[in-house]
Amino acid sequence: MNVTEITARLYAINDALITRTGKRATWGGLDLRIKDDGCEVRLHTEYTTAPGWDHGTARGDTPEAALDEADRIIAAMPDLDAAKLHQHMVRLADCADKARDDAIADEYVQPIRMTVAAITANLLPAPEAGQ
Repeated sequence: MNVTEITARLYAINDALITRTGKRATWGGLDLRIKDDGCEVRLHTEYTTAPGWDHGTARGDTPEAALDEADRIIAAMPDLDAAKLHQHMVRLADCADKARDDAIADEYVQPIRMTVAAITANLLPAPEAGQ
């Protein structure tokens, strides 16, 4: 691979990462790092202080292998709507945990738990008939 091909792949990976996360890549953009023990592409979005900024590091023995691994990691990520719903559920669960830690009466926390349970029930596949 030459520099032009690597750059084109990095731009495509960056676009795919934005499509999956709804977040832009870190301010410097994605890059391919070549080290003594191989190549890597760090899949980071937004800022390192933002939740969910690290989406993994693609590694390979060659630049092409690392870029292929980045494509595989991104393809395995949930789509943007599923990721947003997951983040919402995490925030709801964190809220319920914080309320428990702060000794908030259960009558105030139960609606949050019911909401999490309802979302979870709607996300899980129905059991097959006869099982």
